[in-house]
Amino acid sequence: MITANLVLTMIGLLFLLIGLVALYVWIGKSKTHAVLTPTTIETFESLSEIIKNRSSSSRELHHAVDMILKRFGSINAHTINQYQYLLEALCVHPHTDSKLILRFEKTLRTNNPDYSNVIEKSLASGLAKRG
Repeated sequence: MITANLVLTMIGLLFLLIGLVALYVWIGKSKTHAVLTPTTIETFESLSEIIKNRSSSSRELHHAVDMILKRFGSINAHTINQYQYLLEALCVHPHTDSKLILRFEKTLRTNNPDYSNVIEKSLASGLAKRG
């Protein structure tokens, strides 16, 4: 009698364990990871504000620089001052790194060879303010 109760208890615990594992697996599969999509339209001005904001994180800076280079990478006579200011602001930002600054400067110079010397002077000016 005691052996039968022990066997039935063990079988019951085994089925309970199998049920809990199945529930755990089912819950794990039903989770979907939400893809972060920007809820606002990213304009040059909004991306510039991210760079100018001293509390922006490194991740936000990388995103802003990537989007500016991808969508607004060409400079004309009307926008050169904005790009100069952005490059200088990026140089003195507390959460930036040298790779980000150099990628921004190099891509701008590659895309806009006519303004190469102006971009280079802005980089020198920004780096002088940095340190």
